[in-house]
Amino acid sequence: MARVTGGVFPPEGVLAGDGAIAAVVGEKVVTVAEVDRRLRLVRSGPLAARLPRPESAEGRNLRRWLVQVMVAEALAEQEAARLGLAPEHAAAPGAVLTLAGALRTGGVAAAVLAASPAARAVCRALSAGREPSEDEVRDYYRRNLDRFTTPETRWVVPFGPVRRGQVAGPMEDAVFAAREGETVGPVEGPGGPWTLVVERIEASRREPYAAVRERLRAELAKENGERAFARWLDARHADSVVLTPGHEHPADPAQPDADHRH
Repeated sequence: MARVTGGVFPPEGVLAGDGAIAAVVGEKVVTVAEVDRRLRLVRSGPLAARLPRPESAEGRNLRRWLVQVMVAEALAEQEAARLGLAPEHAAAPGAVLTLAGALRTGGVAAAVLAASPAARAVCRALSAGREPSEDEVRDYYRRNLDRFTTPETRWVVPFGPVRRGQVAGPMEDAVFAAREGETVGPVEGPGGPWTLVVERIEASRREPYAAVRERLRAELAKENGERAFARWLDARHADSVVLTPGHEHPADPAQPDADHRH
């Protein structure tokens, strides 16, 4: 998280022509006016009602976060140009921003990967040679068997499909002790006694490793590439970015609205 303590700014003519500076990203200047325009777009979008008030600390941090996204987009565009990535490569289908992705790579990296074709192109370039080994894929499968396992399901009148943990106490015991087609009860439950019919039982099943191997390999390769992109973004940000006061990272402890302190 760079702060302005020095650094080389563009000539005065650029400052005068483009207005106040929010960030310098290598050779590119991100102006306050550009940030304002981007923020207006965000605040006029479908999630506008959920956003914090502009005058609040959270509202100011939303602006700071948006600056970080714009900076990351600029870094990705510069790197894509430096690597000579073809336009059709950079315009490949995008990703979806997910909580898992944000937790894995950090919110800014995940947001940029979801929205920026240039970022995805750089990510693919960084992913080269990072395919997981057979041992890594198999180990992931073994450690996450629950993901590939469908537990036993019983179709019960009047509940419909029921799995363990979805009903409690004597009712669960009765349902899972019954045979297919059996009527059980009365069984004590919420509001009084219940009579239940176990119409059908579907046994637990697990997808075999061979059936999910290629899917897992692709998933893990994608995650490896996203982590590589996040590390690259952090390093390039530290080397190439200067942020002006008021546009620091929201988690920068030196800014007055920081809400994450150690």
